[in-house]
Amino acid sequence: MAAVKVTARLENLSCPSCADMITNVLGKVKGVKEVEVRYTTSKLLVTYDDEITTWEELQDKVTKLGYGIASKSQRRD
Repeated sequence: MAAVKVTARLENLSCPSCADMITNVLGKVKGVKEVEVRYTTSKLLVTYDDEITTWEELQDKVTKLGYGIASKSQRRD
């Protein structure tokens, strides 16, 4: 397993329930180990197995919900 940790800044995050929705959607993706969306800072924190899913798949799910990703950083563990 190659764990990847990504921190990203979300755009258009307007309420705590929006953060919960993103957390729930990404949490159901196979290969996602941890996900947290911080409404107050518009930060997305996600850890996933890159042998099972990709950042592009996760980003696509976020954008389909109507939110943009302004910036991201990632590291491998």
